[in-house]
Amino acid sequence: MTDSPHVSTRDTRSSTLSIVALALAFILPLAGVVLGLVARVKSKASGLPTVVATTAVTIGAILSVVWVVAIVLLLSFGGALSGGAAPTTPDTPAPSESTPPSGSESGDELVIQVTAERDLDSATLAAARTALAFYGENAGIEVVDIAETDAGDLVVTFGADVTGTDVDAFARAISAPAAQGFYAVDAVHPATGGADLGDGSATPPCDALRFGPISLEGHVLACDEAMLTQLLLPSSARLVGNAIAEVEVSGDVVAVTLSAPDAEDFATWTREASTAPAPGNQIALVDFIGVISAPMVSGELAGEFQISGATLDADLLAARLQLLSAGASFTAR
Repeated sequence: MTDSPHVSTRDTRSSTLSIVALALAFILPLAGVVLGLVARVKSKASGLPTVVATTAVTIGAILSVVWVVAIVLLLSFGGALSGGAAPTTPDTPAPSESTPPSGSESGDELVIQVTAERDLDSATLAAARTALAFYGENAGIEVVDIAETDAGDLVVTFGADVTGTDVDAFARAISAPAAQGFYAVDAVHPATGGADLGDGSATPPCDALRFGPISLEGHVLACDEAMLTQLLLPSSARLVGNAIAEVEVSGDVVAVTLSAPDAEDFATWTREASTAPAPGNQIALVDFIGVISAPMVSGELAGEFQISGATLDADLLAARLQLLSAGASFTAR
């Protein structure tokens, strides 16, 4: 006697469902549990063994628990990584609001009014900020910031360690500079000073001139930027700073053009200086910071010349020359 086709199809479906449930128990444990329970019920109803379906339910349940535990641990571990404090090294401690990073603390402020004989434009104010920042550095004073106000004044913020005495000296020196312009050179001395002025007094060392040139016994004493040489100059400039009509920068070369009337005087002066004995063959270009350049003249210069050098900071030089050209002056208040 043969089995009923209806019973045979049902048994096959139940057996297949148990195998599929067992496979899913390894791949998708939770789905394997659900399908295993369904297969187990159908197998019982068909009178078939339920071993495969029961195994699928057991394995699926175990692996489901393992997956849940693994996910919880992963989330906890990930939270510890993302929520922990940022690592720091001994050399770079993490900054805090109560302990600002080194160099960020500020002290006294000085308001400086800038005026000019020519137009006081944005380029001149930018040049003033550049020159004043360098002036502070050259004088050994920390300048934290130089900001421009709506009124066009400059506010210089000094470091917290800068003394009131240094701020006052800074203000006095920029407000009444001892020298500005083109000068003949009367004498050249080493930076250590001690040169006899002929009246029993001697020149001070360049270290004493950190706030720029000084007036000294009817002369002006100025030091070069490197503080290696000091120049003794006449009390008055041969040509004022605003004799400079144009300043152009090209790489590490700064080209200077003088105004027409002053160019003629400069040509005569350089022609005479080129045949004079030292130091009469030198011409010093000086501002409130110190000596910008003091070349030896070898021939007549017809109102145009260039300043260059391997270590030249062309942008800083151009800023200083721009202030001279504009006839800029500072008033600390």
